[in-house]
Amino acid sequence: MTSKRRERGAAAVEAALVTPLFIMLIIGIMEFALFFMDNLGASNAVKAGVRMASAEARNANYAQDAADRIQAEGGAINKNKVQQLWVYKANPTNDFPLGSSSFADCTVCVKFTWNGSRFVPQSSPTWLASSMNACASGPPERVGVYLELKHDALTRIAFSSITIRESTVIRLEPIPVTNGCKP
Repeated sequence: MTSKRRERGAAAVEAALVTPLFIMLIIGIMEFALFFMDNLGASNAVKAGVRMASAEARNANYAQDAADRIQAEGGAINKNKVQQLWVYKANPTNDFPLGSSSFADCTVCVKFTWNGSRFVPQSSPTWLASSMNACASGPPERVGVYLELKHDALTRIAFSSITIRESTVIRLEPIPVTNGCKP
């Protein structure tokens, strides 16, 4: 009888040691799954937005339509956590905003904020549709979308928050010269 009691006692001690580790592992998996869900949602939203902006070269509503597309495609992300949303003119040599070598700021862009129901421009656009070069012979200028959002952890055991930064750049869809592809 005493050996069976010892085995039961050993099993209880083992369970007491292993159970918290197992629970921590499960919570960690859940935390990172939620992070990856936000990261993927942001990536898909940015790609949809830049495709919209590219297809609407020289259309006055190109930036707002791109922001609306980001709102529609980014259903998985919490829009209240969006810190930056830019539709910008990209450098011809890299994916950063024109005249910059980072995402510290953009000068030739349209910046948006979330007002609780949709993205609205912060100020007047500094990259007007009428100034876009979308000629196929050009080559066309490049448009980019930058999204920065804060992902807060659910339990804050593994981390408290992570900033997700996504950007994508694509050339403007060429339009015929007869339709006014240059400013």
